[in-house]
Amino acid sequence: MRNWFFAICVLLGISKPLLAAPFGVECRAGTGDYVVLVHGLDWFRDTLEPTAVFLNRQGYETINVRYPSRKVAAPAEAADWVRQMIAENCQDRNKRVHLVAHSMGALVVQEYLAAGKPARLGRVVFLAAPNHGTPLAEPLKWKPLARMIAPAVAVSCCPRGADSKRPDKADYAPGILMGSRPGWFPYLSPFIKGPDDGVVAVDSGRLEGMADFRVLNTSHTRMPKNSEAQREVLAFLQDGRFGPK
Repeated sequence: MRNWFFAICVLLGISKPLLAAPFGVECRAGTGDYVVLVHGLDWFRDTLEPTAVFLNRQGYETINVRYPSRKVAAPAEAADWVRQMIAENCQDRNKRVHLVAHSMGALVVQEYLAAGKPARLGRVVFLAAPNHGTPLAEPLKWKPLARMIAPAVAVSCCPRGADSKRPDKADYAPGILMGSRPGWFPYLSPFIKGPDDGVVAVDSGRLEGMADFRVLNTSHTRMPKNSEAQREVLAFLQDGRFGPK
């Protein structure tokens, strides 16, 4: 099984030029607060684009950040990219800055907030966050493979690595959505303890200080496109809680 996983990783590594998303930001104007969206390991184009479009239709001004997730050495390095994009694109002092992050993007946002919160920080939502790592990242501790695939993913094996500034407790009360459907990765599920989304265990998403936690019947890769997940994100941005069950 491990050999199969390595083969898939190598194949995806070869495909990097075809699948990598363009870097920078895509901004959509809105009358409401800012929502900054931060993707994880971005194999495919526009991971959080469906969520950005949905929130923009609700009136939010969306800032969809696209950073070089397969080149940065650690989430802390990507956090500098996010910080710059927020400084350049969230300048209206009358608007709060909400953050929505998927997968490794949650670790990036945590690093960003640990180094200093924006003065107008709103609410924070994490989707499929590997807050306590995932065993599927274990092979990336082998540095040649990590360099080929994505060095920062190896950090998800040890979310509190030596280079991390993230505290054990989140003092900004995030809402966390996790998936329980393996989806594209059913054969990797046996390597993950407990219910999982095919990449991350449900319990790996739990974080001390979180305001709300909910498990949805969706997979790791599908969550940003899932209509229920999008509605839950909206509910949390509005009320600081997910919607009624």
